[in-house]
Amino acid sequence: MKYKKFTSLGIIYILTIFLFGGLRNSIPESFLEWGSLGIFISGILYVFSFTAPIATAMILIFSVNKNILFLGLIAGVGSLIGDLIIFHFIRISFADEIKEISEHKFSVLTIKKIPQSYQKYVAFIVGALFISTPLPDEIGIAILASSKEVKLNHFGIISYTLNTLGIFLIIILRNIF
Repeated sequence: MKYKKFTSLGIIYILTIFLFGGLRNSIPESFLEWGSLGIFISGILYVFSFTAPIATAMILIFSVNKNILFLGLIAGVGSLIGDLIIFHFIRISFADEIKEISEHKFSVLTIKKIPQSYQKYVAFIVGALFISTPLPDEIGIAILASSKEVKLNHFGIISYTLNTLGIFLIIILRNIF
């Protein structure tokens, strides 16, 4: 089977959503008593596609009685930790499959359409788009982790900034509506 690791990861996501999708509506009351630790854990869960709905709900619930700036910054640190875990996992464990995908005919044709001087910028923009939106962070991180030009410290700054802005946006939209 081609792309065994990516296929396995996809199956795990599908099974998790199928088996645990109902958990979105059952956030334990005691979790809210965890304060800053609960906010931090919500930030970690915010970046994983199968726990993002739960984390978003928890962040919204926490935002009712907390300082919004403090909440966003702490959840942002949690999201950075989650993204760093994904980044290391993909860069190390998926390197062989990323290389194989990049050599695939479709990938080569797509990359050839983008001038080489712009390719790294396009990768940064597409990766950042996935990280900053409710789209799965894993896709954006895979794009960034596959580029040898993306250093860990640059990725950390990108991740923290975009996730924190996304969290603030969710909180602001909740307060508007």
